[in-house]
Amino acid sequence: STNKNMPLLGGLLLVFSALEGGHALVAPPSSTRLQHNRSSGNDVIRPTLPFNVNSGVVPHNNWIERQQPPSRVYHSTCVRKSNIALRSSATSSSDATSATQETEAPISITMIVGIASALVGYFYCKCLKIGFNLLWRQFPNSNLSKAIPSSKHILCMMTLGGAIVATLSTLFFPTLFSAHDYVHVLSKESDGSDDTKNKMDKFPGVKYMFPLLGLSLITSISGFSLGPEAPMVGAGSLVGVNLGRRYIKSKEKSGDSSGIDVSKLEETLAYAGAAGALTGALNFPLAGPIFALEFTSRRAGLAGAAGENWNAVMMASLAGMAVIRGLLVPTAHVGGHFTYSAKAAIGVLHGREMVLAGLGMGVCGAVAGTCFHKTVSFLKSAIWRKNESSKAVVIGKKVLLAMLIGYISTLFPQTMFWGEPSMQCMVDGQCTPFSATPHGIPAAMMQAAIVNPNQPFASGSAALQVGLAKFSAIALASAAKFPGGVIFPLLSNGASL
Repeated sequence: STNKNMPLLGGLLLVFSALEGGHALVAPPSSTRLQHNRSSGNDVIRPTLPFNVNSGVVPHNNWIERQQPPSRVYHSTCVRKSNIALRSSATSSSDATSATQETEAPISITMIVGIASALVGYFYCKCLKIGFNLLWRQFPNSNLSKAIPSSKHILCMMTLGGAIVATLSTLFFPTLFSAHDYVHVLSKESDGSDDTKNKMDKFPGVKYMFPLLGLSLITSISGFSLGPEAPMVGAGSLVGVNLGRRYIKSKEKSGDSSGIDVSKLEETLAYAGAAGALTGALNFPLAGPIFALEFTSRRAGLAGAAGENWNAVMMASLAGMAVIRGLLVPTAHVGGHFTYSAKAAIGVLHGREMVLAGLGMGVCGAVAGTCFHKTVSFLKSAIWRKNESSKAVVIGKKVLLAMLIGYISTLFPQTMFWGEPSMQCMVDGQCTPFSATPHGIPAAMMQAAIVNPNQPFASGSAALQVGLAKFSAIALASAAKFPGGVIFPLLSNGASL
């Protein structure tokens, strides 16, 4: 795919291989298998791949004979059975016998998880758009809004939204499931202990998805600089895990559940659900799966479990995308979000300039990201005590922080929302007016803006002011524990800086 410069070929090959069972991408010995060889008394973990650099994808039988010693050649019946499953498996052997314990993620349940979670993401974004239009475009023109000066609309709406979220989250949903829980659970490597063996039990029932989606909707619609990517990961993983539990129960009723590693199957479907929700919400058929897999690693690269489940995650994402783009929005434009043109106030970069700019911005981005983490940690330690007993105090602190964020957004409206729909303004130096973007608000609400959002940046310092204001708004919202993601907002923040 890379050599041919055809990025969609890999995805299509994966789909056709899954449906047709023609190649080893989706049939065991899986590309995700780690073989544990104990015949010598020592544990040797040897990853195997279904292809090599020179010859590409290798058919099942040839690859099995090439990669497996004679004592471990899979019989044709095993190969035929495996053509309909995405697997993460481990093979153990001894001098006398060899046995295979496999965890199956059948294509049917993987695709169902991808479609279901993609639909959750799709309708979540529909609700975002409806809420935005109601609060920021229709309500300002209604009679109810006449009591609020246009210049104070941003401050009032963000303070009110923050108060609603603070009250609901503190009084009714103090243990809201979030993307943090997704990362915390799935980042634990299985070591045989009870804590890791039963780690998937920490995923609650699917009903806990609704307060997560509802509170994050209010947060984002109110204008806070927090994105939908984290709620999508949390909600999608809950969909995947709970559909997996239903599948396991159906197997138990039919007496066909022997040999299934329940925890491993739920883990696979948690990743698949997260990828499907991201794909449905944000149109990320390739970046969504990578995002969902990388999210659980606290360092560069993938966590061990994430690397084992890439095939199921890709299948879920592609299935979700096929339903969303093929059935629900069949005529929607296919392409990127942003327009790059020579009219941009930042000018045009060539060759060496682009390389040097890329290196410099990479370093600056790393510094900004590190400063963000340090700032949020400092703010949390300064704002919250370990055992905050009074719920009224908690609500009061959140409301005050919401008011402060609203004041920052009144002075710098560019800091509102998570920034991805309005990042075109940063791409072309605000040659595109903020009011013309999907998250643009009426110019009357932006009268107090220090840097006019509807005019090109007059200088680099103007863009820097917007970047610093955006940084402050994201850090405060995150420290205040409002639900939402910080990755999209930080991308937008990096663009302005």
